[in-house]
Amino acid sequence: MLKRISLFLLLISISLFASQNKMFQTVDENQATLVKTDTSKHFCNVCGMDLVKFYKTSHAVEFKNGHKEQYCSLHCFANINKKFGKLIKKVQVVNTKTLELIDAKKAFYVVGSSVKGTMSMTSKYAFLSKKDALEFQKEHGGEIKTFDEALKIATADLTNDNKKIDKKRAKVAKKGKKIYEALCDNKAQLPDFNSIGEAKKYLIDNKICKNIKPNMLQAAAIYKYDPSLATNQNKKLSVPKDAKCPVCGMYVAKYPKWAAKIEVNKTHTHYFDGTKDMFKFYFNPKKYAHTHTKEQMKNITVTDYYTLEAIDGKSAFYVVGSNVYGPMGEELIPFKDEKSANAFKNSHYGKKILKFEEVKESMLY
Repeated sequence: MLKRISLFLLLISISLFASQNKMFQTVDENQATLVKTDTSKHFCNVCGMDLVKFYKTSHAVEFKNGHKEQYCSLHCFANINKKFGKLIKKVQVVNTKTLELIDAKKAFYVVGSSVKGTMSMTSKYAFLSKKDALEFQKEHGGEIKTFDEALKIATADLTNDNKKIDKKRAKVAKKGKKIYEALCDNKAQLPDFNSIGEAKKYLIDNKICKNIKPNMLQAAAIYKYDPSLATNQNKKLSVPKDAKCPVCGMYVAKYPKWAAKIEVNKTHTHYFDGTKDMFKFYFNPKKYAHTHTKEQMKNITVTDYYTLEAIDGKSAFYVVGSNVYGPMGEELIPFKDEKSANAFKNSHYGKKILKFEEVKESMLY
């Protein structure tokens, strides 16, 4: 009964949050031009936010293969442009004055005005004519920039903006975890997602969550995109951004829910993008140009699959042969207790549960 009441209060708080006063970026739906035609039509592919709610800062993109996407802000577009810029054919932005989509490269951007922006502390609003941009600047301040100049600023701000965004998302992710567990199919096997928008679309297309309001779906998507956001930060395994797995060479920080580490006599630490690579290194460090002995590799930490907490690797329980794959394919999936390992094994067709000392090198290949 208490669980139902707490969930009810949670849903009310989220609904109240969603019903704030209309923002400057927001327009009526009949005023918005949305370019996508699939189930993600109304939300940003990167952050999952409503495109009508943040319409005045949105950017529509056509890729060279004909695919179209729409992003709520220059910030989200900058995230995509860093990875797929060479594949982009055309970029349009909303004219703040007329609400029409215009060629972004011909637009005049007012950057850093007093009007609140989207996904960034530095606001960016576009206009077709310099005259309109100057009028907006006169009233709200800021500097007039070209598309390329505004994009350069947005790209430079990505790291700091994303840090601030993740701090805010952590609270939403914790609510999203409760919503997902109460209103969604917890037994469904979900893939890893590259963005919140991708997670949101998957939940919709596969009907993972039923009878759920859009703002609740957003919270659930944030949680499923990065479950580590819902974990107490002090309990997570902290990984340096530049740490590479000595086995496969991948950047470990990109895969926080699979991260593991081995401390060598407390002098230095090796990080791994999964327990399989960790065990490969543990059994045969010479293969990876290191001469450590097992006695020197005393402190081993892995990430619990369910809670995403950093746990002692030598006391963990590992499920092998399941239908859940990590960054390097089949994995030994760790849990802090046998009960959790059994629940996962039964839900995901695991073959067996092993303790640390039962894992053999031959199993890893």
